[in-house]
Amino acid sequence: MSTEIDSKNSSIDMFTTYEEELRVGEALAHILAAASIVLELEGESEEVRNTIMKYIDLWISKLSPIDYSPGMAEVIGSKVRRKITSVFNEISENELGDILDFIIDVKRKLDIGTLETEILELEVKVERILRVLGIDINDVKQFFDFTNLEKRANRLIALATVSIGIASVWDEKWTVELQ
Repeated sequence: MSTEIDSKNSSIDMFTTYEEELRVGEALAHILAAASIVLELEGESEEVRNTIMKYIDLWISKLSPIDYSPGMAEVIGSKVRRKITSVFNEISENELGDILDFIIDVKRKLDIGTLETEILELEVKVERILRVLGIDINDVKQFFDFTNLEKRANRLIALATVSIGIASVWDEKWTVELQ
């Protein structure tokens, strides 16, 4: 009997580890929220910048490869109005984490071909991210205006990924030419 209990416990441990891995978006949201407070109190520092980039890179790695369209970064770069650490007056840390994890989940489903009806929800969540960064979804519609739902979902994921990547390094003097 103890063998059964041990194997059940190890199954729970494996499931917990898997669930924790799925929460990269939540971890990123926590880091961004903490960084926003540190930046407000102490200003920019290389250590904070490096920590933010480490978690942004980890989140992006969970979405790779993305369906990037030429010109996407230039359009997004010209529309971003807020750094990713400056969004918490418009979106909660929990909501941001949930959205970031949802995007990873949809990408995984797309990659294995099991995506169902989450594309409308994905569009709403990506629009929410874009809006808090100062981007009107109509300004980037040309990048995801497809009737093929899989293509549409992949492009929405690419828009979110590129937007968050740019917003992690953006400042008021940011222009595409400077990057």
